[in-house]
Formats: sequence, structure tokens, C-alpha cells
Amino acid sequence: MKVNFKRFFRGMIAILSVFAVMIASIPVYANEGTDNTGFSSCYVTVQNGQKMHVALYGSIDQTGDEVSFSNPEKTTLVMLPGLGEVSPHLSFKPLAQELDSSFNVVIVEPLGYGLSDLATTTRSVENINSELNQALEALNIEECVLAVHSISGVYGLNFVYEYPEKVKGFISIDNTIYDEAIQDELEMEQEYMLNAVESFDSLRNSFPSIQDFQLALSENPAEYGATLPEIIGYTYPESDMEEYIQAYSLSSNATTIDEINQMNQSLLTIKDKKFPDSLPVLALLSADNVQNMPAWETGHRNQLNFESGNHELYILNGSHYIWHTNLSGIIDHIEDWQASHNF
Repeated sequence: MKVNFKRFFRGMIAILSVFAVMIASIPVYANEGTDNTGFSSCYVTVQNGQKMHVALYGSIDQTGDEVSFSNPEKTTLVMLPGLGEVSPHLSFKPLAQELDSSFNVVIVEPLGYGLSDLATTTRSVENINSELNQALEALNIEECVLAVHSISGVYGLNFVYEYPEKVKGFISIDNTIYDEAIQDELEMEQEYMLNAVESFDSLRNSFPSIQDFQLALSENPAEYGATLPEIIGYTYPESDMEEYIQAYSLSSNATTIDEINQMNQSLLTIKDKKFPDSLPVLALLSADNVQNMPAWETGHRNQLNFESGNHELYILNGSHYIWHTNLSGIIDHIEDWQASHNF
């Protein structure tokens, strides 16, 4: 089976829309002249000593290996990616840069994603959320607004109930839902993803070493689909390619396969589960998905209680990656929502 890897990595999360310690800070990428008010890339230690990569945007103080936000009173926005995202950091970067004057922004690369270590435990909802909580504690984040995309909506909704003291608000960006009307599509796409991941792993293993694979990606990224996301109104600096190539070469790994295999069980954890009435929730849906799947909007509305006065839902023009195709629209909604709740 010949796999179009560019299509796979650009489409993996769109496909999944139907499912729809002490801080150890080690800077790995410089930010001179590339960010609005500040940027730091670092690792935190989570379960079993694994290193999780996080990217911080905002006004940042950094002394040696110690990294913190200059204004800890400002609300922290924690961004969580969709399943199999090659580089959560670089995918979310345009959104983070637009919001870092309003929030302390943290982009989390879960284990098996981006530059983070592989996981050593099963990719259950419980384990994924435990690792997220450990990362927040390592960063001294006592409470935050979660901003989730796609499959992270499953983990995020459970996180709200497992760690209610940590979440003061919730932004869902075309988040994954449980709906029996789309279970057949889920099974087909799950099989496709597993085949694509295995094909990519075979390609990677055809090179003598990971360094040789990375060299091939660097020399001809388009041939292997290793090009940065295309975002309307935003251009990545050339310096981001180094990180992207590294993340791309490490993607589609054993952790990814396990997470895909856990999908059915993960989805069942949100069956009939709604957001708490008292929690401010901003749900942003892709117009493309609403048009293509009638159950998409209905399923999302079923997670909310509009009579509570705390839940809002909007349909935005654009694809599953709404901020990739409608960056200004999503920023406007988030900023209006933030102002209305005094975050």
C-alpha cells in the first residue's frame, strides 16, 4: 500500500474529528526576534522519569535552567493537540503568538508527540491525564484554561472531572465527541491510520539510522511530506524547519499506535458526559465538519447546557484545524470570551 505521507500527517487529525516533580528546564530552541513577547522551550519530568516537551509563550523570566512567567497572576492557557500531531508546538505556534499578550500560553507535547519521550505506559485516558497533571505541577500551574483540539477533547473533558481544581475555563476547537451515528466511520478511519503509521515506520526503518532519515527529510522535505503546516496569514521562519524535521522523524511511533488502539475505550469514557454547568466553555466548530457530518453539531450541543449561561458554541468557517484556515476568526472569539469571563 502506497501512502501519501503529506496527506496522512495533514489529515490525521481531520480524520479523527469523527471520534470526534520539580521543573527540569532545558532550553532547546532560541527565540531571538521571532516572538511577540517571549518564548521558551523546555522539558518537564513526568511519570517514570519521561521527559515531556513544552513551549511557553508570553513574558518569561529565565535564569539558567529555571523558567517562569513574569506575571503569574495572568491566566494560563494550556494547549493540547489532536492525535498524532507531528509537532504540537509548531502547529499551535501561530495561535499562541496571537494570544500571548492576553494569556500565559503553554503548548504541551504529550509523550510520543513532538520532541517528547515515548510513553512507557498504556495510552489510557487516566495515564494521559495523570501525565498532564504532573506537567502542570512541575510548571507550578495551579489552575488554567484548557484549549483542546480534536482527540484532546476526550482527555480534556475527563480532566475536568478528575482534576476540577485545575480548570477554570475550557476552549474546545472542533473537539472529538462520542456519537453512535459515526461509529462506522470511526472503525474505518482507525484502520486507515494504523496502516499509515505502520507504513511510515517501515519507511523510517529502511534508513540505516534515524540521523540518515533526518538528513533525507532535510534535503527533500516535500518528497516525504515533511513540510511545515500551511496557515493562512502566517509564515513560519526558516529556523522552525530544524525542529519540525526532528519531530517528523520521530512521529508515528509505538506510542501513537497504542493511542490509536485505545480509541474505542477512550471514547466510551465520554459517553453521555457533559461539561459542568458552572464551567465557562467556549466550543468552536469547523463549518466544514458541520456540513459534512450532521451529527457533528448535534453531538457537541449535547455536551453543553446553554441554559447555564456559561456555555457557548460557534461555527466558524474553516477546516478541522480552524486556526490554520481562519486564524483571525478564532482569535476574535477567544478574546471576546476571555473578556466576558474576566480571565
